[in-house]
Amino acid sequence: MPADSPHDLHDHVEQLLVRDADAHAAAIDALADHGDERVVPHLLEVLVIDAIGNDWKKFGFPEVLRDRDPPRYLDLPEVRWPGVRDALSELAGPDFDSEHAWVEWESWYSQQDIEPLEGFDDWKRRLYKSYLPPVGGLLDAEPRTFDLQDVRWGNCDRSFLAALNAPDFLAGDDPAAEYLDADDTVFGFEVAGDQYAVPRWVLFPHELLNVTLDGVPVSLTYCTLCNAPILYDRRVGEQTDGRRDVLTFGSSGMLAAGNKVMYDEETETLWDQHAGVPTAGHYLDSSPDLVLDQFAVTQTTWAEWRAEYPDTRLLDPETGYDYDYQHYDDHIGFFRHYWNNEDAIQPGVRQADGELPEKADVYGLVSETASDVWVVPVEDFDDPLVADVDGREVVAIRDGTGDVAVYEAPPAPVEWQGDVLVDADGTEWTVERNELRSDGATRDRIPGRHGLWFAFRTHYDAAHVLR
Repeated sequence: MPADSPHDLHDHVEQLLVRDADAHAAAIDALADHGDERVVPHLLEVLVIDAIGNDWKKFGFPEVLRDRDPPRYLDLPEVRWPGVRDALSELAGPDFDSEHAWVEWESWYSQQDIEPLEGFDDWKRRLYKSYLPPVGGLLDAEPRTFDLQDVRWGNCDRSFLAALNAPDFLAGDDPAAEYLDADDTVFGFEVAGDQYAVPRWVLFPHELLNVTLDGVPVSLTYCTLCNAPILYDRRVGEQTDGRRDVLTFGSSGMLAAGNKVMYDEETETLWDQHAGVPTAGHYLDSSPDLVLDQFAVTQTTWAEWRAEYPDTRLLDPETGYDYDYQHYDDHIGFFRHYWNNEDAIQPGVRQADGELPEKADVYGLVSETASDVWVVPVEDFDDPLVADVDGREVVAIRDGTGDVAVYEAPPAPVEWQGDVLVDADGTEWTVERNELRSDGATRDRIPGRHGLWFAFRTHYDAAHVLR
């Protein structure tokens, strides 16, 4: 059989975009026969859409929506690419045949360096706009800092992974606040002097919460793959009259190096959830050095948080969404599989040997430019740890909830004596939520962020481990 020309190859990958499953099958057969691995990136893209569209009840996210009809664009007959897995095996070698084969293919692909056919970026944009329109509508954002080949679809999008907007909070003594068990994981934080708690299992199917608390607009963002809750101030920039823009964040449905890509509804700028920086669109163009301000988030149990902050307010589970939140009460197996299984590789993450296991739970502090990050391995430290971070001395401790908290350091060394910290001069420091205090002197808290090591390793120019 005469070899196809590059022009023929482009014709075949173009046929993957037409609204005809038979045309897809014919094009896939032709691509497999030709044997040019440059079409593997194209086939990977359609494999993921095909797998999820064919088995929404197994792969749709959020899981609480799996018993409902999938989005119409995934349910159409022409959203099928018959034979794509066999073609990939013939072209690339691996032969994954588990029920999660598409995930295994994505993990394999993330370890390869395969140059696609010329014009891949435009082809991918058209694929997403046609077959994943809520996602594809965001991919035109320019300028951008990432390669489109590295952005993966995360089997969800903004049309059904809905942010939890303007929820209510219950007073701690409200009988309705007794819906949590003592050992339930909560994300605790303080805004304008008041404490709040958000249960992980209520936030899980939203991954993002936008609310204004005592006049402060904030967004509690959560990457389920990275187990990374981060609370951002939604105010950015500064107008001539001193006002700041207030953004409303949402989940794009895309992943970059295993971390969710956010967007804002006002400008459709794309944002790195973990670093808090714009990665494509308006704000990258107008404010390329912009870094979102953040507040400290504590990840602990409801019992520990409430004991430390008895006046806390708790997220009202009556959110207005018809979700069975109880489904996520200790039922997050697919994600726990990613968090705890060293053999499971998040789509888009290139494996690398490093100082820590990829799934190590860490707490990190970022530089002012969000280019560098310094992390404390959560499981590996107990005594106060003093270190230099971005040109300043800090001390990391276990706070009253058992989580990591970081403050400007008093003179080192620092050690616990009962419930107070004692520095090298013998001065005693009381630990409060946002500062260390001693006879009128204070040391401010430095907000950090949680997550798994791979997210810190891949989303910053340099990641430093503190021990």
